[in-house]
Amino acid sequence: MSKIRKISPTRIRKITGGKDPSRLVEEFMIRRGFDPEECLQQRTSDLCQWLVPLSEEEDLEITLEGLNRPPETTLYMGVNVLAVSVKDCHRFLYSALAVADTLIGAKLSLVNYDLVLSVTSYTADMEIDDIDYYYELITRQKSGIQEAILEEMGQN
Repeated sequence: MSKIRKISPTRIRKITGGKDPSRLVEEFMIRRGFDPEECLQQRTSDLCQWLVPLSEEEDLEITLEGLNRPPETTLYMGVNVLAVSVKDCHRFLYSALAVADTLIGAKLSLVNYDLVLSVTSYTADMEIDDIDYYYELITRQKSGIQEAILEEMGQN
């Protein structure tokens, strides 16, 4: 008679791989000549936020959310485009909607009294070149969007 060996159930452990999204953003910033520590605004277990100076009056916000949930970690990059004028607000928003349809890979959002150009993406399988691409999308389209909105409103 053969002995039947009882196999005890083992726990399956989840092993996460890939690069740390915070480190990717920091490497991107160093590549672009920014100091990640100087730009860091907030760091928690679930969120990192940097404000990258593009000019004296303008910052690019970079935020990582969901750091404690790696499959759901998202990168947000955004810059203010224009302040929303209360006067002729309907014309401004109509113009912004018309221009938003021409954007490539980015979106326009109304945040408080500002029109914001931004990109949001999951960080799974993200590389530094992807972050660089999003940066270029935002910085190259920003001035054109400002001009197009003002032109659409008839103010240019």
